[in-house]
Amino acid sequence: MEGKIVINDLVTLTEFRREDKSNLVLYLNDPVVYRNTLTIPSPYSESDADKWLEITRANREKYGRLTNWAIRHREAGLIGGIGRMVLSGIEGHRDEIGYWLAAPFRGQGIMTEVVSKLSAYLFSSSPLVRIEAHVYEYNPASARLLEKAGFQREGVCRKFALKDGQYIDAILLAKIKE
Repeated sequence: MEGKIVINDLVTLTEFRREDKSNLVLYLNDPVVYRNTLTIPSPYSESDADKWLEITRANREKYGRLTNWAIRHREAGLIGGIGRMVLSGIEGHRDEIGYWLAAPFRGQGIMTEVVSKLSAYLFSSSPLVRIEAHVYEYNPASARLLEKAGFQREGVCRKFALKDGQYIDAILLAKIKE
């Protein structure tokens, strides 16, 4: 299947599917996911899942390839998501990634491995030479996982995001193609 990326014996990255809807609603109604992401709404409804599935389908059609991957566990199904923002165009030299992982699967090294493998895939299959990630300063675990995946801290973006009426500083991390 085009776009499928094998992470390990239990985890793969694939396209999002209609049958992911129930897990999207289940796992994205997590206050931790809401707090650490900018665009995932709370509460997260079936309508939000439908909109997301349509966005991923439209992006695949628009760009001719996946830009958002479902993190899929062999037994549990959808457990997270990761994607590129396509900030400088699908053939641009730099982009940003964002991700989330369901609570039962955090702290097991899954996301570090996902970020590492997706970065390698993006560097080998596109003109990307720079992948960035912004992590809210109050989320040091996410910054650590990026560093384990080969990203380096480049600085702090002050008042980077506005969420719930509050400005949030973010740590900028980047990985450069070698």
